[in-house]
Amino acid sequence: MAMDSLVLVANPGSASRKYALYREDECLLSLHFEKENSRIIYSGKIAGKDLEPRPADISHLTFTSSKILQLLTELELVKSPDDIGTIAFRVVAPAKFFQQDRLLNEEALEKLTRLEHNALLHINATLQEISQLRQIFPKAKLVGVSDSAFQADKPLVAKIYGLPLEIQKELDIERFGYHGLSVESAVNQLKAVGKLPKRLIVCHLGSGSSVTAVKEGKAIDCSMGYSPLEGLIMATRSGNLDVAAALGIKTHLGMNNRQFLEYLNSRAGLLGVSGSSDDIRELLAEEQKSETAKLALDLYVYKIQQTVGAMAATLGGIDGLVFTATVGERSAEIRKRVLHGLLFLGLSLDPHLNHHSVQPGEIVQISPPHHPAKIYIVPANEYSVIAAHAQKLT
Repeated sequence: MAMDSLVLVANPGSASRKYALYREDECLLSLHFEKENSRIIYSGKIAGKDLEPRPADISHLTFTSSKILQLLTELELVKSPDDIGTIAFRVVAPAKFFQQDRLLNEEALEKLTRLEHNALLHINATLQEISQLRQIFPKAKLVGVSDSAFQADKPLVAKIYGLPLEIQKELDIERFGYHGLSVESAVNQLKAVGKLPKRLIVCHLGSGSSVTAVKEGKAIDCSMGYSPLEGLIMATRSGNLDVAAALGIKTHLGMNNRQFLEYLNSRAGLLGVSGSSDDIRELLAEEQKSETAKLALDLYVYKIQQTVGAMAATLGGIDGLVFTATVGERSAEIRKRVLHGLLFLGLSLDPHLNHHSVQPGEIVQISPPHHPAKIYIVPANEYSVIAAHAQKLT
């Protein structure tokens, strides 16, 4: 197979950096960089075998792209930068233009740059990745894979706000919804094994968190709206906030628009409520001695439960629920707490299966075997979805 068929996937998240190398539909390598105990570590898989977590020897996540060529070369997956034919980036951007996959030419990059202030945590990281990786792999095609495309066919009532329609149309304002690649991955995986429920709710719980209602494999609503700031309380994002309260806070703090958006995206959420951490693991360890850590966790769980209930109403019932992403896959305790308040929906948790399912490598059912409403942990695999989209575009 020609080397120019190699696709490098770059998925810069709000609190992690993920990469994968594909040859057609074969994943040769996956890498996950994240912060742990004040240092950056990376883990992953090569040819299906786990790479043990190890220090990345970098001081900040923004430097992860500098390690990619070194690792690809050391692992003998490429011989030179020219072996990479395409680089595919996950794009999170509030605009109809980015509700479909795009070649990242100068026009697209200019549009993305103009939108940066509306999705600070994501677009800034994506632009950094693009700038750095295009220098390292100068001959590669650059492709932007939309994180909201899977949400594009939602009913109109799930897309609009209670504002004059003319102004929404003029300003390209819509509840675009995000985490579409993650939800699409979960749907694809369940469908592949014949387990896709007709009425499904997907809880993507990570640094960014969302709840999506899926009917017959298609998204019909999402807790995230115009930007990834709307919806649940998240690691450092406020989630839903009354506009009048927001304006009061902004005036009190004496911030301009960009500074205030930065505040709501980076200094709110679990970090803001607890006053100590945005990390679920740390908050769980602190909650016995810290009232604010406990309050942050209680609010996090409460908002997830509340939103799942709303999505169940949207679907007219629920046949299945999925936990995915870092917290959804790793934290048995958070899953238990969320589901404790959802018994009225007919959901039931098998405590043993839940407790022993921590970051599984495949779909795991954690509801009783014969219970009608199924609960699954589905490992997030945005890599494969991004790679598949990119190969169609190029």
